[in-house]
Amino acid sequence: MLGLSVFVLVWLRLLVARMAGSDPLTEPDLPKWQKLSAEFMHFALYFLMIGMPLGGWLLLGAAGKPIPFFGLELPALVGESKSLATLIKEIHEVGGTVGYLLIGFHAAAALLHHYVLRDNTLRRIVPNQN
Repeated sequence: MLGLSVFVLVWLRLLVARMAGSDPLTEPDLPKWQKLSAEFMHFALYFLMIGMPLGGWLLLGAAGKPIPFFGLELPALVGESKSLATLIKEIHEVGGTVGYLLIGFHAAAALLHHYVLRDNTLRRIVPNQN
């Protein structure tokens, strides 16, 4: 249920971000390589926040297990298959490890910008604060 909750919430977050408009500018302006790596990082994190819950849903279906979601039982996305379940489980575990590494790098980069580079990168996440 937790993974599927993340799946729902990430779509809500994307909708709110789209409606809110553009992000505040970083001051001072970042070098192009930092902008590109930030875009890649955000894409990768969103990919994982969408892909990991889907992988869990697929895994439960392939394993023939129920897929509970707050009192509902969601339908399996694939038929029962032990070999497919094994493959999805391995991919899901690698995705989890990659996700932990990306989260760590993301947090470290935010702290680097805040405490070493002293730009407003970290403060940009607070509404109406620059």
